[in-house]
Amino acid sequence: MNGRAWRIPAALLLVFAGAVVAIDRLAPEPGGPSGSSYATAPDGAAAYADLLSRAGHPVRRLRVPLAERPPDPGTTLVVLDPGHVAGSEARAIARFLDAGGRLVAGGGPARWLAAALGSRPDWAPSQPGRAAVGLPLPETAGVEAVTFADGGRWARPRGALPLLATEAGTTVAVALRGRGRAILLADASPLHNRGLATDDAAALGLALAGGGRRPVAFLETVHGYGTETGVAALPARALWVIAGLMLAALAYLSSIARRLGPPEDEERALAPPRRRYVEAVARALGAGGDERGIAAAAARAARRRLAARAGLPPAAGAADLRDAAARLGLDESERAAILAPEDDADALAAGRALARLEAGRR
Repeated sequence: MNGRAWRIPAALLLVFAGAVVAIDRLAPEPGGPSGSSYATAPDGAAAYADLLSRAGHPVRRLRVPLAERPPDPGTTLVVLDPGHVAGSEARAIARFLDAGGRLVAGGGPARWLAAALGSRPDWAPSQPGRAAVGLPLPETAGVEAVTFADGGRWARPRGALPLLATEAGTTVAVALRGRGRAILLADASPLHNRGLATDDAAALGLALAGGGRRPVAFLETVHGYGTETGVAALPARALWVIAGLMLAALAYLSSIARRLGPPEDEERALAPPRRRYVEAVARALGAGGDERGIAAAAARAARRRLAARAGLPPAAGAADLRDAAARLGLDESERAAILAPEDDADALAAGRALARLEAGRR
């Protein structure tokens, strides 16, 4: 492949990368997993993390499994819309609560709560609705009503105290374990980016975090974030996109590359000129020793061809033949060779004359 062929895909990839960066800077698209404090999508929790930080709570993201590095019991641990909570993580949360930790958990059935709490309230779907305060506890300070946009309720609290409830049932409950406290949201939408500004959702979020400047830690391992950096830290979907772009680039390079085997000539190779062929044959015959016979034969053939080309009779005179040879472009040596006596003919010149006359026949 020549240098220009490599420059074309390289330039296209650079333009594509520049366009992606420019679009991301000028018009970034909201994204991220649901419930993640990194996510700016409508169902993310980046706004909640920012609200807590502005209110004076030290906020951090946990990207190391709790089983390996448990948080301090003086921390409020937030686990929203987890994709999957491993058993070891649920048991680590149980130890965290036993030591006096505070848990804010929300979103869906949350089966992992059975291992974290010893028992879990039964979750059931319900219509979205507006919830009012059920018990005046610290977790509802400054809260009157909160809208739950996704729906969901705790059908059987199993010892948990109802804090907020819609007409369909309890949406927020508080459960005790050891010296710790767990606030359970059947629907985490009030803490999502889209819901934090509605009704008293922001006040609820601040009250759930705990009083004073209590540190808050968002568990991000349940959203697929780890300690990896660089390419390893990219989500799987991003890696698939990169792999697809690389395959497309390789396919393009393969399509413009020269195939295996010898290169093809740009033009079709033509047979050598007939004059060169005749000269070669004349030299080969001359090497056989009968140069005069060859010269005479070439001269006779040239005269016959000359007469035919000029429209002369076979018995045309030398003058007519000479004039015809001049008109047909034979040079002086060629004219002399075909009109000279056969014993004195120049074999090479006669051969050239014959070749020239034969060329005009095609």
